[in-house]
Amino acid sequence: MKSKTTLSKMRILITNDDSIHANGIKALEKIANNITPDVWVVAPEVGQSGKGFSVTFDDILRVKEISPRKFSVSGTPADCVFIALGQILKDKKPDLVLSGINHGSNIGDFIGLSGTIGAAFAASSQNIRSIAVSQDCSESTCPIKFPSIDYFLQEIIKKLMSFDWPNGVCMNVNFPDAPLDEIAGIRIATQGKMEVTWEIHERLDPVDHTYYWLRAKYIEKPSSENSDLVLLEQKKFITITPLQNRQEHSACFSQLKEIFSKNA
Repeated sequence: MKSKTTLSKMRILITNDDSIHANGIKALEKIANNITPDVWVVAPEVGQSGKGFSVTFDDILRVKEISPRKFSVSGTPADCVFIALGQILKDKKPDLVLSGINHGSNIGDFIGLSGTIGAAFAASSQNIRSIAVSQDCSESTCPIKFPSIDYFLQEIIKKLMSFDWPNGVCMNVNFPDAPLDEIAGIRIATQGKMEVTWEIHERLDPVDHTYYWLRAKYIEKPSSENSDLVLLEQKKFITITPLQNRQEHSACFSQLKEIFSKNA
């Protein structure tokens, strides 16, 4: 368990998967600066959506200082966290990593794909508290400003930092696509279930070379009333889901042991 930390004395690291130039990271930086003066930003040079917990092993990483305490990295969100912990902030590790604000929700079976959550997992794998923050929206309605997050997030961070946070766990926070006065409240949510399929769109470029564009579609499976899918999208609650990466699936153990004991 982690000890409690005085908020105003915290060191906060901010990252995302939409690039260091995204509107969401600017909004998150402003919120963090209202909590503590010790705020650092280390984020991808370009968008890295869908990269999950991907780490760069087979190429170099370049770091550019954009301004004091603000750096871009030519890699994935997880790369940004590891570069920050191992180099930029090696003298004093952050007390909290905030990843986001993602332009679009990160719920259900899409959690594993999310670079926003991948960065939070990277931090939690090093036993640093981390919160992934996402704003539900369609591609055409993603906001430039985030009034609901501005209003609620600081208090959410305060309450989460008072929690006896287990090592290896990150918090996934999603805000509904609704005006501030229509948000129903805050709920702890289970991870919803989806049936995800992938559409492959074939196109021709201007010189008649074929290229492809992947698009995900999903159908909701029957989910608990306490799932992120139901609470966020249907009931317009802010959802908080604790996540632990690479967790064993113990339900298979007994059957697998039986199968392999016969072939021993």
